[in-house]
Amino acid sequence: MTAVLPWATLIVCLAITIARVPSLLRGENRVVFHIFALITLDILLSIEGPYLAIDAVLGGMNITNLILRFLLYGTFLLMGFKIATAFDSPSAVRAIRGPWGLTVLGVTAALTAYFFVITDTRGSTAGMSGLAWGPSMEAYAALGRFYPGYVSACLLPAIWRTVVGRAPVLLRGASGLLFLGLTLLLLSQLFPLIPPMHHWLRSLINYSAVLATAIGLAGIWFSKTVARRKARRMA
Repeated sequence: MTAVLPWATLIVCLAITIARVPSLLRGENRVVFHIFALITLDILLSIEGPYLAIDAVLGGMNITNLILRFLLYGTFLLMGFKIATAFDSPSAVRAIRGPWGLTVLGVTAALTAYFFVITDTRGSTAGMSGLAWGPSMEAYAALGRFYPGYVSACLLPAIWRTVVGRAPVLLRGASGLLFLGLTLLLLSQLFPLIPPMHHWLRSLINYSAVLATAIGLAGIWFSKTVARRKARRMA
């Protein structure tokens, strides 16, 4: 199952991205297309086959993993700001795009680059799982989980208010999926506690989080489209 899940996640995210192309061409909500395109690229670079092929071109030093880290940070910055705005949460917007949020992002990115440089990363391996793990590698991995977890924590309260509120059923259901996906990302902070024999749980949690988040996001914007059309008909 864990071997199929990455490709299934990629296919779902790619399908959602393609479905957003007509709106992109009409100039409608282009940021949403860019978010899904970034998520799709993130998933592609996390899958072993594409990862190894790209990293071989880059010298076999796992530079692809560093690129993936920075892409993820950009994805969560853009997605977090868009979701915070959509759920009308000024506090989440400030926490993500304000001085404090940008400081968190900057420090995380700088430390990520630092720990990558001081770690022996020779020998391509997806997720860098085949390398010798020491303190610098553990710190590098923790930083990669930290920023997505930080953005998730900023967004969850506003999303939860919609889930338990009086919004339309479709919007509440999609918000519930988004809430689940971001909650799973928060759980990824506990990965060091997972015994080596159960490391497959990491892949299951990560890709399940992406699937729930992507489908939830798609459902939210679809529900808003349905609401606008219904309002036009009533008018």
